[in-house]
Amino acid sequence: MTGRDYLKIWYRVQIGATLIILMMMMIRNFELGRNIWLQLLWMVIILGIGLSEELWENVPPIISRVNCWLQGLAQPIILTFAWGVITREIITVLHMPSRGVVSIMILYYFVMYAPFASVIGGQMELSIERFIFVIWMFQIVIVPFTSLPFDLIDNQKLSTLLATGAVGAVAYFIFATTVMRAWHLSWPGLKPNWSGDFNWWILLLMIAIFVVPLGSNMMAINHLPKGGFFKLTCQAFEAGLAEESLFRFAMLGVLFYAWRNVKQRLPLALLTSSILFGFAHLINLGGQRADLTFYQIGVAFLLGLFLAVVYVYTGQLWLTMLMHFSLDWFSFLATGTTKLTGDLVPGDWWALLILFVIFGGFSVWMMFGTRRKVMERHVKRLTGEHQHFGYSIQY
Repeated sequence: MTGRDYLKIWYRVQIGATLIILMMMMIRNFELGRNIWLQLLWMVIILGIGLSEELWENVPPIISRVNCWLQGLAQPIILTFAWGVITREIITVLHMPSRGVVSIMILYYFVMYAPFASVIGGQMELSIERFIFVIWMFQIVIVPFTSLPFDLIDNQKLSTLLATGAVGAVAYFIFATTVMRAWHLSWPGLKPNWSGDFNWWILLLMIAIFVVPLGSNMMAINHLPKGGFFKLTCQAFEAGLAEESLFRFAMLGVLFYAWRNVKQRLPLALLTSSILFGFAHLINLGGQRADLTFYQIGVAFLLGLFLAVVYVYTGQLWLTMLMHFSLDWFSFLATGTTKLTGDLVPGDWWALLILFVIFGGFSVWMMFGTRRKVMERHVKRLTGEHQHFGYSIQY
């Protein structure tokens, strides 16, 4: 049996148990005259369809495809809802200490989407549906507060870990790793395995370039914030882990495979993921002025392009995660917030121009010579060729 076989068994048990729990809740709320039973009914129906399709042999392809997208869109919402409800019920009905219950449930949340990613995500063959899937799951997984009220958690640090997305970031990384393995695409580099044409001077140059904005953020710190240090650290952790998992790891892997027959797939994928990374910061429009947000989009695009080049050249996702985390962390500590504040001055635009010259110029330079060959070889490794996942158990 392989790892995916075990995940398939886990998937069936998980949706079966969730289905039973939601059915019991639906019946209880119906008897009590609460309208929430109607919401629970559609959840029960969707999970029932998913479990039936999973256990039904020789399913017609059209039914399998429809169910794949039905489960892909709805099941993560249902799982998150059920996770919150079960946590709440254990605390309120069984009168167990919330700190211990929430801590244990957080551990399960980390891995809850892995079997779903392997079974449902693994059925998605088109690059466009894979692309949509990893973005959709990012929205669902990051903040798991669908039905878990803050007032039930009597520990501020646990609340912060959940509310900032730090817990969701770990869960999304595990989800992304699982689904990318199911697609035989990128595998996050943990142990460097560089060939002879890898240039260590280029790696040192990457680090030197990165030190420019990092040092600027560090020097901007006048004093550490008295309150909110842990929260700001968690928010930087979420950005470093979750955003790199999506925009560098999952998105680049899908794009490289989608454009595998396109000669210029390397620069095309790097630019696309970086542009989307920049525009993802439009979400900040709700908490900061428009001019600051569009300025942030420009900075994020350039940073995303640089991090994408670092990731593809080194093949090490942990390196870009560390860079992203440290840059955001010192920035948050300097301002005491994750939002941009104040007014833009000419110096800010000059700084953006300098970043454009440094990050943009470096990225263009990397597209030529032996540097390009190293990156192209890593792209092949990140799209299914020469990969050895290696957890297969033979009986």
